[in-house]
Amino acid sequence: MGAANPAYRYTGSHGGVRVDNNHNLLNRYSRLAVLCLGTAIMLFILYWLFREGGRLLSVLAPFFVAIIIAYILNPLVDFLDNRRLPRYLGILLIYAIFFSLLLVVGLTTIPNLVTELNKLADRIPEYTLQFQQFLANLQSDYQRFNLPESIRQVLDQNILNLQAGVQAVVARLTEAVLGIFSHLFTILIIPLLVYYLLRDETSLKRSALLLFPKKYRRWIAKVGSEMDHTLGAYFRGMLLICFLVGLLTYVGLLLLGVDFALILGMIAGVTNIIPYFGPLIGAVPAVLIAVLHSPALALKVIIVITVVQQLESQLIAPQILGRSLGLHPLIVIFALIVGGRLFGLFGLIFAVPFTAMLRILFKHVVDLAANK
Repeated sequence: MGAANPAYRYTGSHGGVRVDNNHNLLNRYSRLAVLCLGTAIMLFILYWLFREGGRLLSVLAPFFVAIIIAYILNPLVDFLDNRRLPRYLGILLIYAIFFSLLLVVGLTTIPNLVTELNKLADRIPEYTLQFQQFLANLQSDYQRFNLPESIRQVLDQNILNLQAGVQAVVARLTEAVLGIFSHLFTILIIPLLVYYLLRDETSLKRSALLLFPKKYRRWIAKVGSEMDHTLGAYFRGMLLICFLVGLLTYVGLLLLGVDFALILGMIAGVTNIIPYFGPLIGAVPAVLIAVLHSPALALKVIIVITVVQQLESQLIAPQILGRSLGLHPLIVIFALIVGGRLFGLFGLIFAVPFTAMLRILFKHVVDLAANK
């Protein structure tokens, strides 16, 4: 007899079952085509987000904030639900406790915050003049050296750019404070969104699963559960870390006698949610205000912020977060650059958790393709 056809495999003692290896090869090409199509669709979505990012963000921002708050509060609601308390009553109880605490903190903090904001608004012209004088002194100092004309022109231009940049930052901060009041309706609708997300969590997940083919629902539920656990732990941990960093920074600046310690501490806490760049961004305002008082005070502020960040990175974050999101630092930096370019501050905040979701999804897609 001739050699067996390599395109076929035989099993059984009486001829058995004939399996066409070309069919397996066809299945592999089909899976590859599906993955390529999925990648193309994702790239198209990213391109569309790049074009429509600003307008889309203004619409979806309340939903993103509501989802984060729902992630933070969901364990408490589940705890009360397991104690036979209906979910809607548990949510209302948590709301009552939260807003009571917010009222107490607000009554003790907001007057000081308003006082510091008014004082800062009055001091901005003075700080601007001081900074301009600082730049003028710097310019006169290096002009005493016999520098080449090309280098001198570059230094002059960089000083002008730095001055314009500081003025632009001050203007943006003022616009941001005023913008809070213009988005008051959006802020007020967030608690309503959080309520429905928490109350209807099970039905929302069930409805989302119905959008997928039945044979993939178990797989989708597994992926969603892992994303849910990862993101929930991340957001709850980051909230506590940012609070502790802001509190420690505020106490340190207050002990040093730095002006606007409360505002600067809040800035340090909020910006700390941005990996790598956040601590640097949060430190700049404190150092600038301190250096206008004296270089020695600025050095003390740098030491305090460095100590706080070392405590956060070496002690606080490992204890609270427990484990990382499994992302390489290069991937995190790339995600921050892309997120910041597309969506600004919100992109910087959500870039890392969104990338973590993509990592989980990609891992399960690869496992699914390998097991088929």
